[in-house]
Amino acid sequence: MNLHSNLQYPLLKYLSEEFTGVFYQNELTCLNRMLILYHNRYIFSIYDDTENYLDDYERYLEKPLNLWYLTAFKRERIEMVRKRMYFLLKNNRQIFDQLLARKDYSSWEAKKQTILEIYRWLEALPSGIQPPSDIDCNQWKLELETAIAPFLSASTQPMAVKSSKKSAYEHFCQVLSGADQREKRQKFERLISVLTREQWIAPTDNDGVYRFRNTGRGARLQLAALYYVLNKQGHIAQELMATQIAALFDSWLSHHISRDSFVKAFQPEQQDAFNCSVRQPRHKYVQDCTLLIRDL
Repeated sequence: MNLHSNLQYPLLKYLSEEFTGVFYQNELTCLNRMLILYHNRYIFSIYDDTENYLDDYERYLEKPLNLWYLTAFKRERIEMVRKRMYFLLKNNRQIFDQLLARKDYSSWEAKKQTILEIYRWLEALPSGIQPPSDIDCNQWKLELETAIAPFLSASTQPMAVKSSKKSAYEHFCQVLSGADQREKRQKFERLISVLTREQWIAPTDNDGVYRFRNTGRGARLQLAALYYVLNKQGHIAQELMATQIAALFDSWLSHHISRDSFVKAFQPEQQDAFNCSVRQPRHKYVQDCTLLIRDL
């Protein structure tokens, strides 16, 4: 038994993230889930059976999940991420072997390097490997470019990424759910119409930019709750980091909130805090936003 650490991921937190689909937002969250379970087996298994862990993980990914209570869009996203990881594990197991062979396998540096390796592999995908018809490798690479853009400059190995200096998404409407860009744009215009009608925002002299009217203490929570509800109801098609979400809001919204405070509002732990009981102050923000976009 390898007792190199006595740290465990909180069980209730794990179950919450498992059954709400949080672990399947993207490659990073999926890697985190894999590493949490590997870490538990590495520490607590009396048979030291970590050697077969990836075999078990592959069999797990092959079977569909039955999260029937989630929205259709979230279920589709979860299955897509799982299919990508299964395809990767079947065709390039070495990426996972290298990660688990590291002493610091659960560190941010190890996970960052793994995501970079996934991107490199997709960029130079061997001609003999044919992705399934339901895996769009171009979209997959685009999402990875967005995810890794903040730390590309820190990479010690060259990468052929055209958009290393900027996000793959330049406007909020691009990350909304919709069959095509036209539907995404229409949904964004409906959102603007609702926010204007309910006096959340007002036009400015700068075309396409709106002023957030709330300058009070609850302004940050109001916008954070809006994003939370949009995401919960399946209107957000891409899972992004907090800095990227804040930047996309800034592409169309002028507000008084400091950058650090605004970015913090979209961090996972801050967003998770909106999943609360009716007695919590944040529930009122969620309730108001749910009513606000009910016809979006």
